[in-house]
Amino acid sequence: MINFEIFKEFLLNLIKEYGYFGIFLVGFSEPIFQPFPTEIFIAAGLLAGLDWKLVWIISTVACNLGAVVTYYLAMKYGKKLMLKLFEEEKIDKGTFYLKKWGILGVIIASFTPIPFEVICWICGIFKMPFGKYMVAVFLSRLIRHGMVIIPFVLKDHINF
Repeated sequence: MINFEIFKEFLLNLIKEYGYFGIFLVGFSEPIFQPFPTEIFIAAGLLAGLDWKLVWIISTVACNLGAVVTYYLAMKYGKKLMLKLFEEEKIDKGTFYLKKWGILGVIIASFTPIPFEVICWICGIFKMPFGKYMVAVFLSRLIRHGMVIIPFVLKDHINF
């Protein structure tokens, strides 16, 4: 069993020690299997002084590359492997959501409690058209990561 607190500390130290490369590794692992949202580590990187533009680009690209890996793992190993990684209730919620909303569901799901990696696995299992899947993943990560980054950018330009 994974000790999630130790895992979280490991990832935070990864950001502190390796900066942009740490952001890349955390972003890449999120769609595959990573129990913490990348946004936590984006904020940690920004607080550590990393450039917001590079963090935004690296985190978005890394998540997209991880989403490619997840899609093909899910196509090859399917629901059997997914059931070992995630609770069946989360899988069922994600499946219902994606069947109802399709491609738009990938983007919308980024703003729900359904873990992003579950959505990516389901897309691969049900062989969502790859091009549309990748556009949806890109947009969802760009928007979600941007929502975390923009306050850091604006804080120096807004007087309260």
